[in-house]
Amino acid sequence: MQAPRSMRWRRVGIAAAVLVVIGMLGGVGWIAWWVNDNIGAPGPPPTGSGPCGRADSVNLELVFANGRTLQACTHDRPPCPNQTVSGSGNRQTFSESRFGLGNQLRSTSRRYIFSMSFNASLPLESAEQTLQIEPGAFLSGPPGSGSTDNRALTSAVVQVTPRDPYEDAYTPVSGSVSVASTRGVARGSIDGTFSTGPTRTDRPAPTATAATPIRVTGTFACDR
Repeated sequence: MQAPRSMRWRRVGIAAAVLVVIGMLGGVGWIAWWVNDNIGAPGPPPTGSGPCGRADSVNLELVFANGRTLQACTHDRPPCPNQTVSGSGNRQTFSESRFGLGNQLRSTSRRYIFSMSFNASLPLESAEQTLQIEPGAFLSGPPGSGSTDNRALTSAVVQVTPRDPYEDAYTPVSGSVSVASTRGVARGSIDGTFSTGPTRTDRPAPTATAATPIRVTGTFACDR
């Protein structure tokens, strides 16, 4: 009677060991998938579930040329500190502080990466002001040597990049961003329009059958 009982316990031990190994491999596999999935994706993953609504901190609506509309959002407020950007060119060096926001968004069909930058820093306490969406303002050469912390806050650039799989970023070429900052939170709204051409001159234009966005609107709130 002892031998069968001993064999049963041995089988239980082997099964438990197999389950532990499977669990460890599954955990390692999940970590590897998570790292690979978030390479090149700035900001934290999107939070919340279900349809986008007023409770979401970032809530964007894309209107496409074929009439389709799509909402992309995240629930938790992402961080949006001023960031120091530095570099050199044309025998000059520059260092400037810019407001920046980057986060992943969810939608009913796929994920998106949302990024927005201002041409200067945003004070912790700031009355509402309206900036023009001007991607060209960020493509010029270095503004000069030394710090440019006193640069006037006038321009913004906005990008929405589809994921799953990755596609070229949607970049509004005109429009406006309204923003105010108080008590450690920046809040604002976006209203931008897209060009019907390619997003970059070194990439081909989308095919005639591909739906392209013509407008993006929405609201955002982020932690300073």
